[in-house]
Amino acid sequence: MTALLDFIPLIAFFVAAKLYGVLAAAGAMLVATLIVAVIHAARAGGKLTRQQWVTVVLTVVFCGLSLAFHDDTFIKWKSTVINSVLAAGLLVSVLLGKPLMQLALGQVFRLSPAGWRKLTLAWVGYFVLMAALQYYFAFFTSNATWINFKTWGWLPVMLVFMVGQFALLKNHLNPDLAKPQK
Repeated sequence: MTALLDFIPLIAFFVAAKLYGVLAAAGAMLVATLIVAVIHAARAGGKLTRQQWVTVVLTVVFCGLSLAFHDDTFIKWKSTVINSVLAAGLLVSVLLGKPLMQLALGQVFRLSPAGWRKLTLAWVGYFVLMAALQYYFAFFTSNATWINFKTWGWLPVMLVFMVGQFALLKNHLNPDLAKPQK
């Protein structure tokens, strides 16, 4: 349900951009993001995750600036900045020896310490790639191409990343089970 809610601002952006242009899309995304944040907070006892807060704050800032100055440059920077902030946060966590992916997924997967480090670094690479792609499509292609990439282009990149991620980590899953029995 949470993942489905997170698509609402993107869908609002796409529909508004196609019908009314990028600035209308900025307004639609801003409103939809705030509504989704309220729903997330209501479902989680009034709290948002750090990633949700980053997304909300950056959406308010970049969409708000685009609307205030009637300039789509600000919203075009939003995804690049969000992906860069996420990459930087994950990289710092690895450098500090506390991979954030272990905190996020430790209840789901059992990995060796090297596996958590590799998983977190893989996500750093993914977010850096997405930041670069978002920047390229936002500033070196037409608005129509950028809108399509922003809405749909990340899906194949994510799918390839997920397949590669599982291939990379197969030797690190369930390290206790991989040890020979005595």
